[in-house]
Amino acid sequence: MGIFRDDNEAPRISMNGRQKLFILAIDFAILAELCIAMSAATANMDTFTPTFMRIFFAMFAPTLLAGFIGHRRLRNRTESANS
Repeated sequence: MGIFRDDNEAPRISMNGRQKLFILAIDFAILAELCIAMSAATANMDTFTPTFMRIFFAMFAPTLLAGFIGHRRLRNRTESANS
């Protein structure tokens, strides 16, 4: 059971094709960042966690920010005029 009692009460999230492709690209970028951070952290297993966290979050934070900004900019002009 979700937050809403009825699925009709849940807010609808609609995205255009450009936004969907952009989110897919952001997802792949985050997966690549995860792989890079894991690979770099395995060089010294004694400091694995701090090394992983430092490298991953240094790459993840700008990607997340770019995701939020890019998603908003790719909205249709008619949607942004109505909001």
